[in-house]
Amino acid sequence: METAIVSKTFSPKKYKDLNLLGKSRVVLEQMTNNAYFPDIQAKLDELKVKIQSYETSIIDSNQGGRSTTLIKAQNRRELENYLKELADYVQQTSKGAENIIFSAGFDTHKKPSRVGRLDRPTRVMLKMGSNKGAVWLSCDVVDRALFYVFEYCLAPLTADSVWIQLSASKRKILIEGLISGQEYCFRVAAARTHPSRNWSDPIKSYVI
Repeated sequence: METAIVSKTFSPKKYKDLNLLGKSRVVLEQMTNNAYFPDIQAKLDELKVKIQSYETSIIDSNQGGRSTTLIKAQNRRELENYLKELADYVQQTSKGAENIIFSAGFDTHKKPSRVGRLDRPTRVMLKMGSNKGAVWLSCDVVDRALFYVFEYCLAPLTADSVWIQLSASKRKILIEGLISGQEYCFRVAAARTHPSRNWSDPIKSYVI
């Protein structure tokens, strides 16, 4: 059985102020009188104090004023840090058992899912660059792609053609140093860590 990992992410990106307050209350409620955690009451008493302080500071900050905003930020940091301590305690006590973690009101990290072959890029387009021998090669975004691989070779395309490869984190790249007046073939593939590639159909164009 896989060991589940307790999530310790409580940042504003994941939890807005009121959402963090609600999450904290869920943890407090579900860990109270929880048979899996018989010796937790002292920690829960401290959590309750931090929740109350944070709630008060949210109300005060809504009235305006720099000092109240700073106090709210400080109380949030203290609450986040305490939730992380409790998450460590739950991780250790549960030994990674998902049902015990969930019973404490915490979440687990999502288990990585295997990503199959990525889709073939669509709407592959070529646009001449501002300098001679330069072109922009692009495609539509491919779902789950980590980066894109771009290739080009001299036309006509044959079994002996040698593809020159470039890569970029975005779906668009500037290819420079091409021979002006020469016809080239271009193609694109979306990529992750696996070496397999699902190439687009080649497109041909003369380079200015």
